[in-house]
Amino acid sequence: MSKKIHLGGDEDDFSQSLADRLSRAGAILVDSSEDAEYVVHFGQEGDGNMVILTPNQRISHPGLVVIIHDLLSPRGNSGHWGDKDLHIWAEMVREDNLNIHTVSNIMPRHWVHVRDVCDALCTIIMSDRSNSIIGNLNISGRRSWSPESIVKEMSMLWGRYSDSMNYSHTVESLSSVPGPISQEPNVHTERPDLSLLHNSLIDCGSEGWHPLVPMRVSLMEIFAHAKE
Repeated sequence: MSKKIHLGGDEDDFSQSLADRLSRAGAILVDSSEDAEYVVHFGQEGDGNMVILTPNQRISHPGLVVIIHDLLSPRGNSGHWGDKDLHIWAEMVREDNLNIHTVSNIMPRHWVHVRDVCDALCTIIMSDRSNSIIGNLNISGRRSWSPESIVKEMSMLWGRYSDSMNYSHTVESLSSVPGPISQEPNVHTERPDLSLLHNSLIDCGSEGWHPLVPMRVSLMEIFAHAKE
């Protein structure tokens, strides 16, 4: 099923990823909002059926306001959505100048990969029920991740990559099996209310909000894009 969609607002990795996802789903992307069946706008300076904001932005809007929390974009060109710290930490790990104690006072975050976000938005936008979904809809990961656990994982991943490139693996490094990333930080942070997101996705025919991209894969992608 095709549907004419207009995307407005500033372009970055996030908006381009959404455009690509919509195109793969059969959407026809049009240049003018007047020619569109559904209008999506990034930022609070515009209007549309769906307005996509960061948590610190506000707008009075009668349609659907999507608030993106802790978006993780591996390319690192969408930092104003929340993932700037991750890319800074990855660079410091690569340069071997990150002390884990420097992140101990940073609060845990509910990271969510941009692919999972775009999949969810695409499901809503392309649905026949899209115009009936209104209100403030939060998107974030379901689990919180402490900075310490993320930095430890980054160090492990980069160490393994470096050993492979430098032919410096040892018996211990090759035989060790990395455990799962710690998902429960010592400091509790309240998760955004995901009920409207979950229920809307079910109404649109999906199984609800179940992000699929593992954190370990996300961090590996950050390193991969950093070397491009």
